[in-house]
Amino acid sequence: MRATSKARTPRRLTAGAVVVAAVGWSLTAAHGATAAAEQAEPGAELVFEQRGPIDGLRPGDPVDVPFAVKNKGDAPATRVVLYLSGSQGLAYDKKYSNCVYEDAPAQDEGPAQVNAVCDIEQTLEPGVVYEPAEPIGLDVLDRALYERLNVNILAGVATFPDGTQHGGGADPVLRLVARTAPEAPGTVHGGELGVDITAENTADFALTGSKVKGKAGRTVDARVTFANKGPAWARNDVYGPIGVFDVGIPKGTTVTKVPEFCEPGGAAGAAGVATYRCTTPYNYADEDSERAYVFGLRIDKVVANAKGTVAFVKGDHHWGTLPFDKNRTNNTAEIVVNASAGGATTGGTSGGTTGGTGGTTGSSGGTGSTGGTGTQLGELAETGSGGTLLAGGAAAALLAAGGVVVAVRRRTS
Repeated sequence: MRATSKARTPRRLTAGAVVVAAVGWSLTAAHGATAAAEQAEPGAELVFEQRGPIDGLRPGDPVDVPFAVKNKGDAPATRVVLYLSGSQGLAYDKKYSNCVYEDAPAQDEGPAQVNAVCDIEQTLEPGVVYEPAEPIGLDVLDRALYERLNVNILAGVATFPDGTQHGGGADPVLRLVARTAPEAPGTVHGGELGVDITAENTADFALTGSKVKGKAGRTVDARVTFANKGPAWARNDVYGPIGVFDVGIPKGTTVTKVPEFCEPGGAAGAAGVATYRCTTPYNYADEDSERAYVFGLRIDKVVANAKGTVAFVKGDHHWGTLPFDKNRTNNTAEIVVNASAGGATTGGTSGGTTGGTGGTTGSSGGTGSTGGTGTQLGELAETGSGGTLLAGGAAAALLAAGGVVVAVRRRTS
């Protein structure tokens, strides 16, 4: 049996959590289409009945997402176009013949999307509530966790200027049918519909540190790595980064280079120990992705087995501190400078050793990494050059659905 949405108050994600995109649409074109729709059919107004979230699903489950749209204006709505934008843990289980589908890759700060644009060759009459002849069917993928389907509909839009665009799918035409039952009292309407779909899944966030050594006066690179080991990708429900952690600086050292997305501060450490707060660059982290943060440390005084603790802290979101991460054994790590014989470090710390380098290192803010590793963010070289969470790409296109691209990039000065 397929799961369906529950009629209760939605747990809404902010607009920044989802990028709404569609084939061939740019931000300028979207605004132009909206204006054209308002000018072409000033009496038509299409609104959705708002629905609650869908949860209790498991990866691999199918799910049906029904919706209802009403023309609350005083004129018929024609040239109707339906836009669907799903997060990357979802897939459409049907390809309707009057819809064009696109797997939109991640672009700059926005995660990947699965989008569809459907040409509805129907007239929607004033005062009538319409529903799809069958709910939109989705598949919940293995990488799914906090997912979302955004639905938008516009009238009078020349999305397909040459007439009906058929996607060539094997499934029948996606059609809207008039609902005969009266609308329930107190029904809440909105210009767009967003349905949160939560899967019972986990994302293993992990931290690793490093061991470095050198003589007094030397500068070394100390590497800290954040990784999402999956199986799910994870996104925040607000604009802030999904991962936040503090890096303690070992005694006897001075920071000469601060990696991007780190700044002085964080939780108070031991007396005389400096702490830096670091974050993921964006409000999501793909599964099997990682990012390195390389600190330049000048060894002012050789302190045997000097340690700095690396640990996650509560971020700015409503789901608590990494509630999806059930493996807490790798949530802390250490930077160790001049480890004494037998001075083992705690779990989650890499066993490699970085030799000292002469002089001081440069300032923060490295260049983007483009390596074809298949991970979300290219692994940084031992030299400490910076990287971006996603390898390049232009800003994601938006629909008139009102989605926005939100970057939480934060550079140190």
